[in-house]
Amino acid sequence: MISGDQLAALFDGELACLRQLHDSLSREYEALLAADAPGIERATQAKTRALADQVKLTQRRQEYLGHAGFEATSQDLDAGIRGCDNARQLLDLRSELSALGQQCHDANRVNGRLIAQKQQQTLGALKILRQADQNPSIYSGAGGSVDGSSNRLLGKA
Repeated sequence: MISGDQLAALFDGELACLRQLHDSLSREYEALLAADAPGIERATQAKTRALADQVKLTQRRQEYLGHAGFEATSQDLDAGIRGCDNARQLLDLRSELSALGQQCHDANRVNGRLIAQKQQQTLGALKILRQADQNPSIYSGAGGSVDGSSNRLLGKA
């Protein structure tokens, strides 16, 4: 038999972790936009802690359900919830948990795309710098710029 109060407490703990995760993802996004390296590092550490806490709480909920004879499946969770006095509250908590989890997933994807975009910009700038080093410009006798890697050499300096 599942205690509805115990399951509600487990859901509340998971929701608190997901709220922390969502907050850290928002801070990470702002730090990425501002190119704030220390801010990115702090937000990433907070995100990692929140994810680790979330995993632990989800495992605790699954273990709790397992001890009550339920598998760690969505169908068994639904069956366990239906047997509780506070089933409506539990379904609302589960729905909120699912929606917040999706928001975190989406925010993480947005941050990942922003990181990829920043990496492409950095690589593009490095490519330009490397090309400038490999093909230095020199000046011709007429005062114009000539590609230094061309086969024609200047006879006079």
